[in-house]
Amino acid sequence: MNTSTLRGVTLQTLENYRTAASQAVVAYRLGGHRLVHAVNGALTSSVYPRTAKLAPQMTRKMDGVRGDVSDVVVKGIDQIAQRTEQVIELSSTTAATQLGKVAKFAAGIHNPLVANGLQAATRLTMPGAKLALAVSGKLAEGAVALADTAGARPVRKAVRKAKAVAKRSAKPVSRQAQALVKTAGRRVTQAAKAMDKPVAKVQRATRAARKSVAEAVAA
Repeated sequence: MNTSTLRGVTLQTLENYRTAASQAVVAYRLGGHRLVHAVNGALTSSVYPRTAKLAPQMTRKMDGVRGDVSDVVVKGIDQIAQRTEQVIELSSTTAATQLGKVAKFAAGIHNPLVANGLQAATRLTMPGAKLALAVSGKLAEGAVALADTAGARPVRKAVRKAKAVAKRSAKPVSRQAQALVKTAGRRVTQAAKAMDKPVAKVQRATRAARKSVAEAVAA
């Protein structure tokens, strides 16, 4: 049981909380959209047909105002969700970075007394860390279920399908690229070998000329 193990448990706990928070935002966004859609549907299908018989002009004005208000509400929901997701991502990244710095600092300590103290603290902290991990896991599962209830499951399936398709389509390209690299490497090797022969001939001729000159000078 060491600090790296504690770091792994803590990182997974942070990831679970990030997932829970993100899925809660997804549920908020989809739930808000569904609520607006439900209210609009109730007005257009149940209320406006009755009021149109009594006050058609007023009904048209109300319908126009309803559309404007719905747009504002939906945009507000989307903006809040987007900003919240940005805060969640930034907070999660910052926490993971700080945790990495602390773990790196702890790993660089060579004082036996301090190192033993850290190991003891790790052993004492690990049960609580594992409990927090279990709680965060259940929280993440509940948030995912809540988001699915709000309508996130089809979106999540579509994203997974798109990633799978992209991965499958990337494999032939990758193999083709590797084949091209191998072919280019063979051609370069062949060209280098072809150049070796003329270079060797020039070197032999140069050595022979130097030898002839040396013999002439000696004579």
